[in-house]
Amino acid sequence: MLKYLLLILLVAAVWYGWRYVNRKPAQKPPAPTQPAQDKPAPKAVAEDLKPCPVCGTYTTGATCGRPECRPA
Repeated sequence: MLKYLLLILLVAAVWYGWRYVNRKPAQKPPAPTQPAQDKPAPKAVAEDLKPCPVCGTYTTGATCGRPECRPA
C-alpha cells in the first residue's frame, strides 16, 4: 500500500513540476499612453500631381521621364 502512495506522490510531484517549468509568463497590461502636449503634430506635405500628356502616368514634372514619353 505504501508503494502505491509513494507512486501517486511521485507522479503528482512530476506533474506539478512540469506545469511549473512550462508556465507562461504573466503579461503586463500595456501602460496607458498620453498624447504629447509639448510638440505639435507633424503636418502632412502634399504635392500636386499632373498626368503625363503621352502615357497618362501621374508625376510631379511635365512628363514621366521615360524615353518614349518625351514630347516631340
